[in-house]
Amino acid sequence: MMDRLIARTLFVPTLVWNLLLVRLIPARRWWDHVDPQVILGALPFTAHVSRLHKSGVRAVVNTCDEYAGPIAEYTQVGIEQFHMPTPDFTHPDLADVERAVEFVQSHAEQGHTVYIHCKAGRARSATVALCWLVRHRGLSPEEAQEKLLQERPHVKRTVWQRPVVTAFADRCRQETPAATD
Repeated sequence: MMDRLIARTLFVPTLVWNLLLVRLIPARRWWDHVDPQVILGALPFTAHVSRLHKSGVRAVVNTCDEYAGPIAEYTQVGIEQFHMPTPDFTHPDLADVERAVEFVQSHAEQGHTVYIHCKAGRARSATVALCWLVRHRGLSPEEAQEKLLQERPHVKRTVWQRPVVTAFADRCRQETPAATD
């Protein structure tokens, strides 16, 4: 409960900080493609929806507890949102990550682009994107972390070490039968 209160109190100041960083540091963008079908980024404002839709986005994973997203605008253009409220400065739980990864994959299989976001596109959303890369692109957590950092350098560098990522990767390994000679 205290985590949620702190996160909500810090929401506006840290959002303003993120906006400032994007303006001051040219390499820091609001969103980045991390795969042809997955965009990882910061929370989209109403003004972003049309541009995202024109880019092929038909689905959004919103990991923000503190921001419901521009739902009416999504509905107008036919974007489906999966909302998994996760307080800022924490990580999502395994069940939510599983559901989010399957949501992303169901849209990827239809040829859609999926926008995965948290407030800054660095940790909560990166957790989901990293886990999707592990399950559906066959990368190890370390390889997926490197892929994220190549495409979005300000992703938190230790996402791959989160307990939820380790548990997710372990589950993926158990699902994949070992190769036999």
